[in-house]
Amino acid sequence: MIITYIHLDSPEDELQVRLRCRNFSDAINRVGWHSAHLLDMNSFIQDTPDAHKVCAASDLLIVHLVRRCFQGSVLQAIAYWKAHDKKVIVDFDQAIGRLTPDVPGDSFWLEDAPLGGGANGVRGSQAVLTPLEEFKQGLGMIDAAIVSSSRLMADWPRYMDVHEVPDYLNTDQYPGFKQAHEDEIWIGVANGTRNASMRDSGLLSALENVCRRHPHVKLVTPAIEEDGHGLEGIRASQRMSYPLNSFEEWADILPKLDIGLLPICGDYDLRLGRISLLEFMVSKTPWLVSNQPVLRDLARFGKFVQNTPDAWETAILKAMDNMDTLQKRAAGEPFLFALSQDINVNIDKVLKLFTRILIQAK
Repeated sequence: MIITYIHLDSPEDELQVRLRCRNFSDAINRVGWHSAHLLDMNSFIQDTPDAHKVCAASDLLIVHLVRRCFQGSVLQAIAYWKAHDKKVIVDFDQAIGRLTPDVPGDSFWLEDAPLGGGANGVRGSQAVLTPLEEFKQGLGMIDAAIVSSSRLMADWPRYMDVHEVPDYLNTDQYPGFKQAHEDEIWIGVANGTRNASMRDSGLLSALENVCRRHPHVKLVTPAIEEDGHGLEGIRASQRMSYPLNSFEEWADILPKLDIGLLPICGDYDLRLGRISLLEFMVSKTPWLVSNQPVLRDLARFGKFVQNTPDAWETAILKAMDNMDTLQKRAAGEPFLFALSQDINVNIDKVLKLFTRILIQAK
């Protein structure tokens, strides 16, 4: 079986492309029984000679969806290869149907736009579709979809056949040792966390109180300012940020964290995958997560917290008081579980799913 992953090739997409395309492709090629290719979206759209050769030789085309890449020319390229009897599936790990217009970047999906060059290829049409509506329309030509969580899977079966392929780690990409720092406690918020989630879960207020009472606490967050609500309530000397889409910098920070935090708030967050908790566990970092009806299968490895400022503050302070014990525990069963979720250990299950999809699509 020859599989081609088609993805955007821009810095802001690096993390998701690495997680959902590159790591899978590398694992498939490492096994040796099958082969996988990576193809950038522009080459796919333009049908360059090299892209045409790769797609023509492939048994399965997997189009990774992020942001705005399931419209117009992308749909036309998919339709072309469907007409040539290629099996096409989409992979997405964003709750595209649960976005809100108050978050820049999300509002794009909900705004009316001319259909020109869209799914129906009509230019100059007076009809309009939102990108979200066009996305749903385009799903009709797809053989199947793979998504990163069971909640996300439950949103889409009316449009196509949907399968869950959870997030897996490539454990070789993470440092294997903790890095101590004297006289400070580093508390890190999971990569990709939205400011709105920090605010609405009560975590932001809790962190302001913790940092005010404990000057030796260093708060580490992704550099996000998407809705105007920042971290002004925390001293600049107690804040550290890292580029939102730089895996290398995030992987370098992970082993330095003493406590990891994952706020989950709202329909969008409820459909996120498990990668953040796996990354905390592979770096032997104790973690706290919102007490929501997701990720419950990982409950034995960390602490679940109610989404109120008081509950978050109490849980963080308790973790700080018991940090040595929690870190020793994090180096045991949670770390071993994370190792078992390496993509190279689990790639056979993914390949069996792809084989089933190919058989069912015939």
